[in-house]
Amino acid sequence: MKLLILGVSMLLCLNVSSQEGTLRLHGRMESNGKMIPGVSIEVIKDNQIIYEGKTDEKGNYKLDLELGSVYNIAFIKDGYVTKQVGVIAIHPEAELTKNYAFQLDLELFEEDSDTPDDTMLPPVAKLYIKDVNKGFTYDKKYVKWVATEFQGVQSND
Repeated sequence: MKLLILGVSMLLCLNVSSQEGTLRLHGRMESNGKMIPGVSIEVIKDNQIIYEGKTDEKGNYKLDLELGSVYNIAFIKDGYVTKQVGVIAIHPEAELTKNYAFQLDLELFEEDSDTPDDTMLPPVAKLYIKDVNKGFTYDKKYVKWVATEFQGVQSND
């Protein structure tokens, strides 16, 4: 009986220690203050599409991503500039076993927009985890850096 209890206890401990967390990424897609339904969503991991879906009739989406990987998420809609989000769900110094949630509302811009601005070009963003206790962070510096690089390439054309 003692061996059975010990065996069950060890299995429970193994399950807890090998348990991986998730990131629930959710939000809405909008353009000029209006929600955009039917935006296609592609989640890519290791150069493979692992999920394809769409926003609901109100422009809402919800994705559950396993921690321990890097993802590229594309939000695609005919007539709009595609927006891509990099999600780095790995921490270099800690094992991630919690469940996190992050709300990411995104603005899509119409392709024929006459007045592009810094928030439109380039349409990329990055989420990462800096502190395992605080959760994921939207990297505003990365967005600004990519925008600066994009402007430099455009001015060389």
